[in-house]
Amino acid sequence: MYTVEDITHETWTVTGLRTRAASLGQGPVALFIHGWPECWFTWRQQMVALANAGYRAIAPDMPGFGQTEALPNIADYNVVRICDFMRELLIEASGGAAVLLIGHDWGAINCWQFTLRHPDLVSRLVNMSVPLHPIADQPPTALLREHFKDNFFYQLYFQQPGVAEAEFDADPEGILRALYCSPDTPRDPPVLGRSIDEGGGWIGRLGKPQEQPSWLADEALAYYVAAYRHSGFAGGINYYRNLDENWRLMQPYRDTQITCPVLFLVGSADSVIRGASKEQLQNRMSRRIPDLQILMLPGKGHWIQSEACAQVNAALLEFAVAAP
Repeated sequence: MYTVEDITHETWTVTGLRTRAASLGQGPVALFIHGWPECWFTWRQQMVALANAGYRAIAPDMPGFGQTEALPNIADYNVVRICDFMRELLIEASGGAAVLLIGHDWGAINCWQFTLRHPDLVSRLVNMSVPLHPIADQPPTALLREHFKDNFFYQLYFQQPGVAEAEFDADPEGILRALYCSPDTPRDPPVLGRSIDEGGGWIGRLGKPQEQPSWLADEALAYYVAAYRHSGFAGGINYYRNLDENWRLMQPYRDTQITCPVLFLVGSADSVIRGASKEQLQNRMSRRIPDLQILMLPGKGHWIQSEACAQVNAALLEFAVAAP
């Protein structure tokens, strides 16, 4: 039986980028795509579960994260370039055979977009936390500014180059501790209010956690902090700086269906879904995803593969073994 200690790291050249890929097992490929602020390490327990079920589990650091090189320009972090990276990575891993694709957070966005653009390369799709949203009639940042007005919202804060990464690079442990929390983690009162007129960044608006959640071991936090001290935060934030360009590039796919089987995993207390029920999520996505299963885990938050590791692994295995 495989364990986390059996995971190996390979260095590949993918679309010209020196890329670190974690690998475990033999068999058909399960490709894991992480989100922000994460790296391959977030998938270690899921890799073990699928490797022991007969898969070759591959989890890269995405461009600009961990040990994978950053792209040279902000505009390079667009959907076409990232999908090209994923496609070449998949060919390296599977020889071009369709894979079981698994994503979380920004990784889920990448996986939704990749499956729409390259349906022949995805046999089954598992996404976590971020549902498939309809492509709006206005650019995302315009909608966000209209909604939040004079209030702070992190995705708008990320739009100004150099600002958010300077805050987080100066205190990587501070931002990661503040984000890696359960929904019920007690926090100190924020030192900054909601208004953007107050200035300041995001860490002061989150409230310092009074305790570390049980699912976040000291060793895991130390790994993430070291990863971000190495890579910095700019690469990951640059994905957010392409929201409007990705909206433009994905317009041709606004009515395209995802026809492979899809499993969507989400915690009922994940702030991303803003209190939506399982039925509401099913109604929102089913028109574009005819073969959709949703598993909502009561009380769980955003970091679902860590917070509810056993439940996520069981759901993954049940879905994966049904693959032809």
